[in-house]
Amino acid sequence: MSVDNGVQTYAELLDAAFDEKVTAWTEQAEQTQRFPRPLLEHLGTAGVFARKWERRKQTDLHDHFALGRHLGSLGSAAIGVGVSLHDSAIAILRRFGRNDFLTDLAERAIATDAVLCIAASEEQGGSDLQNSETRIFPENGGYRVVGAKKFVSLSPIADYVFVVCRGVGDDLETGGNVALAAVPIEQVEVGEPYQKLGAGPLDTAPITIDARIPEEALIARPGTGLAVISWGLAHERLSVPAQIVAACDVMLGVTVARMMDRSQFGKKLIDHQALRLRIADLQSRVDVLRYALDGVAAEGKINLRTAAALKASAANLGEEVAAECLHIFGGIGYLETHTPIGRWWRDMKLARVGGGTDEVLWELVAAAMKPDNERYQALFTVTGNPTH
Repeated sequence: MSVDNGVQTYAELLDAAFDEKVTAWTEQAEQTQRFPRPLLEHLGTAGVFARKWERRKQTDLHDHFALGRHLGSLGSAAIGVGVSLHDSAIAILRRFGRNDFLTDLAERAIATDAVLCIAASEEQGGSDLQNSETRIFPENGGYRVVGAKKFVSLSPIADYVFVVCRGVGDDLETGGNVALAAVPIEQVEVGEPYQKLGAGPLDTAPITIDARIPEEALIARPGTGLAVISWGLAHERLSVPAQIVAACDVMLGVTVARMMDRSQFGKKLIDHQALRLRIADLQSRVDVLRYALDGVAAEGKINLRTAAALKASAANLGEEVAAECLHIFGGIGYLETHTPIGRWWRDMKLARVGGGTDEVLWELVAAAMKPDNERYQALFTVTGNPTH
């Protein structure tokens, strides 16, 4: 696919791609509560994914965060998450797709001729991917995949679903031996999309799987799947903070404008010190998050624990910003027909759940923490005996 759009930088390409059509599709999606596949195809035609990936196995994080910020500025968590999920599946194929079938599927996804989604969570397991009850076993020179998934976003519009599963010889109580398979949507029964608290247009539905796939559709054999799906999840978790930074900028900007327009007790809301300083604190923390992303991008490494820390921290900050902005809007913020603030507040809750809950992510961070035993001993040992 040609990516020569007469645009010199990726940032300029994104500015051109996120045009009035994307805005219109986003607004329509919030009304219909359905994800607009034409929006995703438009981004593919504009070269958004082709320029981002080029021939690389790993994306440039400056580009990754730039795309995330453009998605966050749309004011729709559903659109942002949906596009980033498709891109995360591309990340898996680019690094681990080593045969012609998977290489071709990656190119089709980059061109958005094929839309990808990821099926991980199950009703009993949630984020516990090592205990997936969906099974994969050899059959007639290929594989059979059997099981069910509870929350599969984009499944109603996808062409392929990447199914997290486990080898048939494993004890269901033991866990581990995870695999990942690319299953065509034609071999999957997609249920009715859920009516959700927020992010309505992010078509999320249950699926039932009884599929037969060729050998080359196995992305990760049993025992390697957890590392592979974790790579994809890291891309999603790194996109979320960039989306939240942009979404917070939108919410804070609108709220400051409201504070400069609305008067209470004889003066503008912005002139009430308590409100003004509360917003200043939030803006400062959003700016710090923005600078943190710049630092991670400059380092250029995709680290699973860094991704977890950024996503969890950003999600909590985003939820706080959304709640405070809704509070400052007062009663009018609760009117769905007057402002989108209430919807933004509901949407932001998804950030603390989707792609790994806070607790799952903090466990990843905790696992990397190291004690400074030498300093501890020097500070707290007296005549050879530790103090308590």
